[in-house]
Amino acid sequence: MIKGMVSCIIPTYKRSDTLVRAVESIINQSYKNLEIIIVDDNEPNNEYSLIVQECLKAISDERLRYIQQEKHINGAVARNVGIKAAQGEYVAFLDDDDEWLEDKLKKQIEFLNNNADYEGISCLYTQFQNDKPVRKCPPYNSNNLHKKVLDRSVAVYTSTLMLRKKALDNSGYFDESLIRHQDLQLILDFLYNNKIYVINKYLVKLNIDLGENRATVDNIIKIKNDFFSRTKKHFELYNLSERKRIFAAHYFEIIFVALKHKNIKIAIQYFFKIGFNIRAYNDIRIRYQSRKKYSLG
Repeated sequence: MIKGMVSCIIPTYKRSDTLVRAVESIINQSYKNLEIIIVDDNEPNNEYSLIVQECLKAISDERLRYIQQEKHINGAVARNVGIKAAQGEYVAFLDDDDEWLEDKLKKQIEFLNNNADYEGISCLYTQFQNDKPVRKCPPYNSNNLHKKVLDRSVAVYTSTLMLRKKALDNSGYFDESLIRHQDLQLILDFLYNNKIYVINKYLVKLNIDLGENRATVDNIIKIKNDFFSRTKKHFELYNLSERKRIFAAHYFEIIFVALKHKNIKIAIQYFFKIGFNIRAYNDIRIRYQSRKKYSLG
């Protein structure tokens, strides 16, 4: 482990067109004690992998390291490969279509260096679509962050995180068996015994594609059931009333997907699961109003 170094991990899969932009946002950081670990999750030597290799040849920075996966599995596996290869005291993740503002690492390092009781730190983000800002993350704080993540009242994206590697090693990595929600699982596992601080500054640009990875009804139900099974110990931290509200927040996501696909039967089924839970309906109302308030469209 190299003291003070930040290991910046970028898994990449079929996005060579945005990868260079992501890498450049790391190179341009005001904090310079870092390494850049590119984990190529494309199939070895296919057209996407070859393009990635060609793009990286144009980047002259000795801090850059390239790892080719033996085969494509999923992003969780690729991120775990990056964590295991990391030499830094800190680990930070960046998706291959996202960007960091130039002081992102500097501000997070400064806080962690002066606050030893926190093992990680996050920040706010702005979402972009077709290079236009469409939504800002509503400000939030680190109070009860575990519950906020679990009940979906806040979204902590991996691209906003910086974690002390020793703490991450102890809490565990991304669950490679999950097809989605690995980010939630990792953050919840980390928060189980560690604290994450939130800087209320917009330091990350998330570039979104509304059509990408759009869930089907069957898919979202499996995603949620797998997540519930994997994170059972986190639900058990809360009383029965709180657990019902947390489950309801996830059930509403299933309902929205079902309604989009005009599957009224599944939507009604999950409305019955929520039941007459006024607090749960109020929670989803607050989430909707918050998203609307911080919309830039």
